[in-house]
Amino acid sequence: MLSAAISSFVLAVVLGLTLTVLGLRYRRGSLPLAAAHVVAALAGLALLLQHIANSPTQRAQNLAAFLFVLALLGGLVLLGLRLSKLEYRTPPPMIVMVLHAVLAVFALLLLLV
Repeated sequence: MLSAAISSFVLAVVLGLTLTVLGLRYRRGSLPLAAAHVVAALAGLALLLQHIANSPTQRAQNLAAFLFVLALLGGLVLLGLRLSKLEYRTPPPMIVMVLHAVLAVFALLLLLV
């Protein structure tokens, strides 16, 4: 189950990187790509939480789950900014995007170790 969660998170990272390139280089987004990014990340988080619930406690996995939840909150902030009327045509704030990505990638590295 942990390997499926890791695979799902890797897919979410690849989709997120693609979204970042679209946003920075072409100044546009892709709603289907963003939806796939969210689904992959949520599926990975659900699989990770199920693994944590069914296995002995491991600190690295617990910390990774916590960091993924923080990254999820950052993603919700980004979504809120994209859906608001003030930020619809402008790229999202880079600091939020970078924090979202760094938290998620660090959590993924914790799972891989």
